Parts: sequence; C-alpha cells; structure tokens
Amino acid sequence: MNLSDFRKAQGLTLEQAASQLGLSPKSASWLCEIEGNKRDASIKLALRIETWSCGKVRAASVCRELREMPTDAALPANDTAPASE
Repeated sequence: MNLSDFRKAQGLTLEQAASQLGLSPKSASWLCEIEGNKRDASIKLALRIETWSCGKVRAASVCRELREMPTDAALPANDTAPASE
C-alpha cells in the first residue's frame, strides 16, 4: 500500500497525517511531494511512516536510500546473530 492510499483510507488530510507523523502542519506540502514521488523521505521519516502505518507502507517505498540498500547490508559477515551474554 502506498502512503497516499493509507492516509486516505484513514480519512486523514495531509495536515492531519503530517501532525500524526510528528511534522508541523505546514509540512503537508512536503508530505504531498513524498506521496507523489517528487521527493524522498529521510530514512528517519521513512521508518516513522512504516511504524505509523503498522507496516502497511514500507519505508523503502518512500525512501530511495533504503530501496538502494543491499538486502544483506544488515547481516553480520558470518550470517549469524551475535551471541548473547
């Protein structure tokens, strides 16, 4: 699901969505540009959007930097989880 569809399904205006995401209502035009793929969200905002949408809007869908990140970038070199103490 994309950001615009999620926001509309929640019955929110751009200003209300911006506010729920911790942005100022004046950021609504910026959010509109993200929805229209004219601007990328920062990694921090993209992760906030994914959390806010309960995972329905993927962070990578609004952040080019996350889309271009190698899928195994977060894995340790030996592909195992670190041992717990």
